[in-house]
Amino acid sequence: MTMKEKTLLNRNEVIQGPSPKVLKTLKDFPSDHAALYFEGYFGSALIPKLSKIFQLPEEQIIIGYGLEDIFRTIFYSIRPENDIVLTHEFHYTYYDKYLNFKNIRLENFRLIEKQNEFAFYIDDCLGKIGELRPKVVLITSPNNPTGNSINLADFEKILNKADKTTLVVLDEAYFGFDENYNQQNFIALLEKYDNLMILRSFSKLYALAGLRIGFALCGKKVKEILCYQNFYLGGSRLLEEVAISALESDDYYENLSAEIIADRRYFTSEVSKLENFEVYDSKANFVLVKVKKEVKGSLEQELDKMDFSISKFVSEDFMRVSIGSRQHTKKFSEILAKIG
Repeated sequence: MTMKEKTLLNRNEVIQGPSPKVLKTLKDFPSDHAALYFEGYFGSALIPKLSKIFQLPEEQIIIGYGLEDIFRTIFYSIRPENDIVLTHEFHYTYYDKYLNFKNIRLENFRLIEKQNEFAFYIDDCLGKIGELRPKVVLITSPNNPTGNSINLADFEKILNKADKTTLVVLDEAYFGFDENYNQQNFIALLEKYDNLMILRSFSKLYALAGLRIGFALCGKKVKEILCYQNFYLGGSRLLEEVAISALESDDYYENLSAEIIADRRYFTSEVSKLENFEVYDSKANFVLVKVKKEVKGSLEQELDKMDFSISKFVSEDFMRVSIGSRQHTKKFSEILAKIG
């Protein structure tokens, strides 16, 4: 079986799909909402909803066509000849692709590999902030592909070290799969730090990757730093109404999150029993696995026989495994167990 015949499920989409309320919104979307702009200018239905949920002024919220759109806005504000973006090792590959395309310098601070988990090396981050004075500091939490997250105390160290004109961005695209995450504590930082952006996506937890919806919760000075203005004629009415329906489907998504967390625990437990694989703790809907070189060839042969793919090698030794349905996770676990 060739790769073209496989069902590709290795990009961390949530294949269970969106809530019934979301599906009803899509089905019943009024034709006049497709034909007409929002009333007036700079209109939005989603921004007031987010403002109410997060208790944040509407002018401190940005919505975009997925987080990629918001990242483009952030990176567009950077001067290639002078400015630097600082992030961490083992980061989302999009950062490299877009910044290389724009000829913008990207620097990394270290991640530390501990027993069964990765961690941000905060001292290295603080040192590089002082040395490089970056225009943007970008932290992904939970991080793709390592699955680790940053704690509040360490993140505040970064905020306190960065210049007030440095944009500190917390990318929380994988929000929703960590039972111990304290959202209120992180959102409260927006009141204290004017240069902070917290990014969220509807692609992962809300199972809306194909519709491309994202938003940023911003400190008071962020729009000024970015020279940003909201959409003059408003955004997509369809996407905004779908997003609102997702935000109003708490029970569905809480159950979906619990299902994925349970599936992640099952996978981690099973793989931790094997000698040729090392599994790392994750706060996201994927798990990083280290593969011994001696069995990589055998593993690739076994994976090639499967009619679906939930794994992706992100380096020579490390494989990211998307956690979706128990059926796929169980079958994948059995393949690893066969190798031992």
